[in-house]
Amino acid sequence: PLGAPCCAIGILYLLIASRFFLKDRKLGLESLVKNPRQYTVALAVQDSSPIVGETVQEAGLRQLEGLFLVEITRQDGTSFPAPSHDTKIRAGDIMLFAGIVETVTELYHIPGVVPATAETDKIKLERHKRRLVEVVISPSSHMVGMSVRESKFRTRYHAAIIAIHRHGEHVTEKIGDIVLRPGDTMLVECGPDFVEHYGRNHNFALVSEVNNSEPPRADRLHMVISAVLVVAMITVATAGWLNLLTTALLAMFGMVLTGCATMAHVSSAVSIPVLLTIACSFGVSSGLQATGAAEQIANFIVDVFSFSQLGLLLGIYLGTALLSAVITNNAAVALMFPIVANPSTGIIYSQGLNPYAALYTMMLAASSSFSTPIGYQTNLMVHGPGSYTFVDWVIFGLPLQIILCGVTVVLAFYLFPS
Repeated sequence: PLGAPCCAIGILYLLIASRFFLKDRKLGLESLVKNPRQYTVALAVQDSSPIVGETVQEAGLRQLEGLFLVEITRQDGTSFPAPSHDTKIRAGDIMLFAGIVETVTELYHIPGVVPATAETDKIKLERHKRRLVEVVISPSSHMVGMSVRESKFRTRYHAAIIAIHRHGEHVTEKIGDIVLRPGDTMLVECGPDFVEHYGRNHNFALVSEVNNSEPPRADRLHMVISAVLVVAMITVATAGWLNLLTTALLAMFGMVLTGCATMAHVSSAVSIPVLLTIACSFGVSSGLQATGAAEQIANFIVDVFSFSQLGLLLGIYLGTALLSAVITNNAAVALMFPIVANPSTGIIYSQGLNPYAALYTMMLAASSSFSTPIGYQTNLMVHGPGSYTFVDWVIFGLPLQIILCGVTVVLAFYLFPS
């Protein structure tokens, strides 16, 4: 009766306030790179793609930041320049996109959408093991003055060119007919070892792998295996047969052994800055507890609000929430619990407060660290990837914390009267 209303009000706040208090964190064209490299990329829709039968709007191809759907060409040769939002997508369609490389990679994560060039079919490598790499032609390259077809790029380097950028120009010729020039930037699909093997090749001035360009593994067997491993991890941890760390490690090793993930995936998923920040936050927590500062803060806040039982609940909430903003929620509860529930000196017994009202208020307050990025580990995990600032947390999280404070205290007071 107390948690459900708080959850519903919190979700409603997120849906409404996110439109006004949070800036759009999708990077614009100019902010992604100082000199955006635009490519024109042709992608084919396979029969198995989930977007077959959907409109351009339903498939989400209108909301891709930094990408423009230039044209759709049917298998019978019918073309739709600048297709409207209600144009239906069919199997075998060739979709021509124009955009910068950082957003072209988003298309690679749509199942059943593959490069339309036939050269990619000749790469002897499973699709989920491929990457996108940008390659800049050096002035001394033997390929300068040759067409892509004449250069035999795929045969030499076991990679397929899918788009070419040339000094701000859109190169719209067929890939095989394009005559290469010094400084041309090619977007190529290749294996994971391409950068290692050809990064110092004299034909290339620069070789750089595009971040997050690896297509997802789409076979059903590995989908089922990964789902089973996750369900098993949650079941074992929930039942208490093993602790969460052990079950998570076993699930991770299971993912690697069954081929659902590689060691490279596992290592890249570990963010050292986040881990260090979390470790440091535990140090701050220990310091506040060891010096007694946290307990003094909690006692002071509770004393200030001792004018009524409703005020005491407000004091318990604010004291716990303040502690939870600077130390872990477990430590905040550990500090507040004796102040609230000590049989001899606790507020529950000395002030005749309903134990359910006091303890529920304390538990919900401990999990309301919305106004700082350091209040909880998950806050830190999304802080960097979301490009948030400390001020974002205050502007967006503080009103939510105030709203839930009022809801929790009032409901606890009336649902569990003393």
